[in-house]
Parts: sequence; C-alpha cells; structure tokens
Amino acid sequence: MRRVGVTGALGALLRTFRRRAAIRRFAMAAGVLLAGTVLGVLAPAAGITAAWADGPVHVKSTFTFENPQPPGALCDFNYGEVATVSLDAIIFAGTETDHIAATVLHTNLDTGFSLTEVDHFTVFTAADGQAKTVGIVWHLRTADGQLVVVQAGQLVISPTGEIIKVTPAVNPDTAAVICPALGGQPAT
Repeated sequence: MRRVGVTGALGALLRTFRRRAAIRRFAMAAGVLLAGTVLGVLAPAAGITAAWADGPVHVKSTFTFENPQPPGALCDFNYGEVATVSLDAIIFAGTETDHIAATVLHTNLDTGFSLTEVDHFTVFTAADGQAKTVGIVWHLRTADGQLVVVQAGQLVISPTGEIIKVTPAVNPDTAAVICPALGGQPAT
C-alpha cells in the first residue's frame, strides 16, 4: 500500500484492522471511515469551517490499493487483492455517512484463479465511533460470470472494534469466505 497523506493513514488503518480475523472483511469500510474522519479533521485547517455551521461537508473520492498476503497470513496460499473503492461521504459535525462502491479482484497467486467482487454498502458512524455497515458485502463472480458468493446484511462494530451485531447472511471473517472460494483454506 503505497500512499501519502490521507491515503497513507487509510493504509495504516487497513493494516491494523486486517490483524483482527473476526472483522477482516470490513477493514475496507474502516479505512473509508478514516478517510472521512481525516477529511473532517483537515477541513477546518483548509478554511472550510463555515461549512460546519451551514450543514454537512460532502466529499467524493476514489482510491485503489493492493493487498498481497503470503501463505499463512490470510489463506494457506499466496493471496492477492487489488481494489478500487469509490467513496461518497457526508460528514456532519458529530456523525458521518459513507456510501461505498468497491470492485475487488481476489487471486490465488499460486494457481492464478481469480474472483471479481462488486459491493455496494453504506457505513453510518455515530458520534461515539460506533459504525453500522449495511448493504452487499460479498458479491463474487468467476471470470465467466458464475456467481460464487453473495452476502448482504448488517454489521455493527463498536468504537473499540468489537462486533456488536451481525445479521445471519453476513460472515465477517474474510478468510472463511475468500480462501475456500479461491480453492484453499483459511490460515491457521
């Protein structure tokens, strides 16, 4: 993850959340939240403090990242992930709403087998830092268009990173979903 400034902070947060197996899938959402938070902190420094009095700040951005993982880190094979994320953030003085569209290419680097993921979800962040993610969080297809995995629902994460609520149709453990779909097993 080669970035500078705000996107560098995104990378750091993504790496931090990827260490937690239970919420790995939602690291991207957490990174996007950080982008909005950082933008919210930087906005006054940029001279747009009047926007807080007039209403929310609306920020749109797109970023890409790569996330290669050696065997044993996520899966029992060399795993590669390349993503493009579009963020449409509405930042209020105490809360934030992020509409996210992500296209991700997941690859078993040992076999070359890939799956393409297209997700659309919204993350609502409360003033206390609790985040609720709602929408399509897994939508994986093979190169020929065959649907492999679809998961949609809701996930609520506390400000400390603990899962508070998860609907039955969502598995927040990335390794448990992506590793078998790519022909391997989660790292032990």
